[in-house]
Amino acid sequence: MSKIKEKNLKKLKRKSFWPSILLFLTFMAVSVVVIFAGINLFTTYIIGVKLTSLHDQAMETGILMERSIQQGEKITYAVSNVERYRRDPSDVYVTDEQGNWVMSTGSSEPLFDQSFEWTLGERCKVYKDSAWDYGQGALDDIESIFELHVPALAHRAFHQAPDLRGSEAKRARWMQEPIIEQQFWMYVPVSLNGKKLYVKCTLQIIRQDVIYIMILGAIALVLLFVPLLFLFINTILNIRMQHRVTKLLYMDPVTGGNNWLYFQGYAAKVLGSGWNSRKTYAIVDLHMERYTNYLSCYGSKQGEELLECMDGFLRARMKRKEVFGHYGKADFGLILQCEGANEEACRQNCYRRLRSLLAELAGLQPERKLHFHAGVCMVLPVNATEGSWYEKRKNVDIDQLFSFANTAQASGHNEAEQIFFFSDRLLEEQSWEQWVESNMQSALAAGEFQVYLQPKYTPTGGRLVGAEALVRWICPEKGMIPPGRFIPLFEENGFIMKLDDYMLSQIAKLQAEWKVQGKKTVPISVNISRAHFTQEGLAEHISQLVDSYGPKHKLIELEVTESAFFDDKDVLVNTVKQLRAYDFPISMDDFGAGYSSLNTLKDIPLDVLKLDAEFFRGEDETGRGAIIVREAICLARELNMRVVAEGIEQKEQVDFLAGLGCDMIQGFYFAKPMPVAEFEARMAADA
Repeated sequence: MSKIKEKNLKKLKRKSFWPSILLFLTFMAVSVVVIFAGINLFTTYIIGVKLTSLHDQAMETGILMERSIQQGEKITYAVSNVERYRRDPSDVYVTDEQGNWVMSTGSSEPLFDQSFEWTLGERCKVYKDSAWDYGQGALDDIESIFELHVPALAHRAFHQAPDLRGSEAKRARWMQEPIIEQQFWMYVPVSLNGKKLYVKCTLQIIRQDVIYIMILGAIALVLLFVPLLFLFINTILNIRMQHRVTKLLYMDPVTGGNNWLYFQGYAAKVLGSGWNSRKTYAIVDLHMERYTNYLSCYGSKQGEELLECMDGFLRARMKRKEVFGHYGKADFGLILQCEGANEEACRQNCYRRLRSLLAELAGLQPERKLHFHAGVCMVLPVNATEGSWYEKRKNVDIDQLFSFANTAQASGHNEAEQIFFFSDRLLEEQSWEQWVESNMQSALAAGEFQVYLQPKYTPTGGRLVGAEALVRWICPEKGMIPPGRFIPLFEENGFIMKLDDYMLSQIAKLQAEWKVQGKKTVPISVNISRAHFTQEGLAEHISQLVDSYGPKHKLIELEVTESAFFDDKDVLVNTVKQLRAYDFPISMDDFGAGYSSLNTLKDIPLDVLKLDAEFFRGEDETGRGAIIVREAICLARELNMRVVAEGIEQKEQVDFLAGLGCDMIQGFYFAKPMPVAEFEARMAADA
């Protein structure tokens, strides 16, 4: 998978549900913080209200005493007035300016060495009470009052809840019971003729206060629960939607299983992992032969059902860390783990496993014969001496690896073997094919394809009576490239049709020049590929091409290979008849090389029959070859056809053919293919 595709895929995944999850978690965290902060703030507020109330009561006591002193009463009477006029009088403690005791009510006193200051609208100073036990259910210190939190209050309020059923008064008393009670002395800044006043205060937090706090928290929780529930549902829906999108993204529409995108991603993940760098894997192109024929016979629905069946079969055979995906038509990509002590052992184990898989696949439909091939590209482990134990494979390109496996699979279509491994030789062939396809157009434009001529001689007298035009690719970089290295490629990619036109043009031009120069002219045969016969109006096209230079049509013989006669016979017959009507001689090349039928000679009017060179190679101890050659020449004569024997290299062969009345001989015995200039010299000498 390309980096751009992978990046876009990751971006799509993140976009789908991660923002919703992040928003939900953020809102939930903020909600928790807000609830706890609000409850703690309310708790602090309640405590502050109670402390403010105590402060106001202490100030009220101080003001009453201050008024009494101003009216000339003594401290003792001032204290009595406070007790008389206040409903809830508190103990007081009075000292002089130096802090010495003057008078007090009650049995306790403030501890002046243990003080603390609060700010309740104004600063107030408090002291511990000497008689209060701070270790028995009270707070450890006065300062802890503002550090009270809801969990601590709830624990104190409910950890020993009694049975309150059946008694309203009992429940009311339980609600008013203090859960925290704290006594301390508060300094009251009033004017008492140089005296200092301290008032004893008691702070109580009852269960009812805690219940109010918890009710507030419950209300806040309910208010926040609605949007939180909405965000939660939205997040779940987004996750489900992402799951559906991912499933659709990775699901093959034909098989219902993994598609090629999933295979690419998973295979890259497995091969790119450092944990798997010491393991050997195989990328496999599993191909069903003649799937198009299967569709033609049984229909597309049956074909899709077969692919679904193959998908289920492969799913059941995959091991952990292995995966497969539908590539296209009847091709599946597989990544298999190979076990073995070395590369060869891994290869053999992979071969045996694939052999078993292919045998089982062939039996998926017992009533029908299925054929499968597999191409394999081995992915070897990282060399342990080159890095650490955790070293990732570099430059893992799944498309390239599968392309190698596909090349191996395609290389064996015409062989009986079912499993083919990619090798450096196939890589060289692939590179060569790419080079040829990249340079063939420019080579044609630059005139790198040159005409070579191989003379044809009479077996008796040795006169030069014709020639065959052959092409040679003379590349400035690679030198002369043999036809066998590029002609088959041109036939596959269709460039052979342009090359045919080029050769016809060159020969027509050459014949016209010889005529103008008054030189001897002989018929020259030019090969017309079988691909050319698919072209509509071929006869007219060739005639116009030759006429643009002006030579006689009889001087250009058109050779058709025997394999072309197995294509559309009616089209071939009509085209040959049209070419002969334009006065072009027609010859059948390589007669006897394939599986030619005598019906071909019956239905198609030909002028020349070229016997394949294989008739004259090797030893003919039984004489069967000689019999066939003799009968073929007799048959050609009966059909008014001339005979050319090619590949002749020995004098005995020439004498044998001369005795049979063969018309022309082409081969190394007389001459090899040669440049035009050399052929012209030889033709001039023969004249």
